[in-house]
Amino acid sequence: MENTSVKKFPIGGTHLPEEKGLTTHEPIVTMSVPQEVSIPLKQHLGVPVEPAVAVGDRVKKGQVIGEKAQGLRSIVHASVSGEVTAIGEAPLPDGTTVTAISIRSDQDAGDQEIFLDPINLEGLAEEEFREVVIRRVEEAGIVGLGGATFPTHIKLATKDPIDTVIVNGAECEPYITVDDRLMQERAADVFRGLEIVRRAVGAKQGFVACEVNKPDALKRLREVARDFPHIAAQALDTRYPHGAEKHLIKAVLNREVPLRSLPGSVGVLVNNVQTVCAIADALDKGKVLHERVVTVSGHGVKDPKNLSIPLGTSIKDAIAFCGGESQPDPAVIVGGPMTGMRVEDFSIPVTKATSGIVLLTEDEYAGSIHMACIRCGKCVEVCPMYLPPNRMTSYINNDMLEEAVGAGLDACILCGACQFVCPSKRPLLEWIKQGKALAAAQKKR
Repeated sequence: MENTSVKKFPIGGTHLPEEKGLTTHEPIVTMSVPQEVSIPLKQHLGVPVEPAVAVGDRVKKGQVIGEKAQGLRSIVHASVSGEVTAIGEAPLPDGTTVTAISIRSDQDAGDQEIFLDPINLEGLAEEEFREVVIRRVEEAGIVGLGGATFPTHIKLATKDPIDTVIVNGAECEPYITVDDRLMQERAADVFRGLEIVRRAVGAKQGFVACEVNKPDALKRLREVARDFPHIAAQALDTRYPHGAEKHLIKAVLNREVPLRSLPGSVGVLVNNVQTVCAIADALDKGKVLHERVVTVSGHGVKDPKNLSIPLGTSIKDAIAFCGGESQPDPAVIVGGPMTGMRVEDFSIPVTKATSGIVLLTEDEYAGSIHMACIRCGKCVEVCPMYLPPNRMTSYINNDMLEEAVGAGLDACILCGACQFVCPSKRPLLEWIKQGKALAAAQKKR
């Protein structure tokens, strides 16, 4: 479908320094096989899966190593060929640990990857098409690769009537260019994956949404869209947080997703760019999800790159592949600089949730001591959820949790726009996260 309009959500949000020029023209490079990987058995929203191998077993890349859990879960596969050396605990960016399987890779083993059989979808009736796609997506261990990591096979099995599928290529956080490069290099696979999802959920139309600060990607998307009659490339204005699901839906379709409701409530299903590429690979090539593209960027790394990284690779190894640190002791952020987490343990493994590893110099990261609120109202102006961050944080800091919830604490999407614009440098996002944690703990009592 031909579409030249530029859309945006109507109220709130802010413009961030983008810093995407460091990697937007850097093609995706396949990282060399690390000596060892530590693959977490929980790389998805839900419960950890159980080990399907034992210490001493030899495994091949693509082999199932974690499965058979009850409830919300996603299968885990080996990302390298080699020997299982340990089943223990691995650290995560949030400071918690999770059971992980360590594999010492066969550096000289060559390509021993296990593939599933490709599936020919042509001629399948509607219900069979849906069942085949959902089953294959589950077998391939595909989750939302934008960071949420919700198991995709469960999302596709929705009972909500879906009329529109949107691929989220907004990628509005600074430095991160994973989706940008995928849309430039694999636009046909993006549309192929979207078309598979569209047919699986019975939607009439689909859109690949991309901010206009990615001109090469947008140009390529519009070229490929001509071959897909039910799908269009939708340009978005450059504004943070366009990548938030509800704001993306508002921008593209002008539909409001109610508070505490999912996109399905307004007939929409949203997938990430890398997720639909993985779906196309799983159906057409039989490839399972054992690696992902990660942007390693920032002025604190010598050679910023977009890397295809085996899952379980340590952050340390990824940084080393990019030439190492450009200066001593940069601040290392896993994820984007707005919503990611600063880490000091570089043994943390890359998982399905890892979109970026950003190294900020001390000058970039250092924040001044925060001052008292000057009641300027800028945090309220930029809040895309129309909330009063100043009032909510005041309630939180004065142990008035019920009042904070009443002011909209539950509705906050933790985008950090309020903190970014605050002239007093108040750590509003940190305080709101604390408030949410306290509110969640209170509900469990």
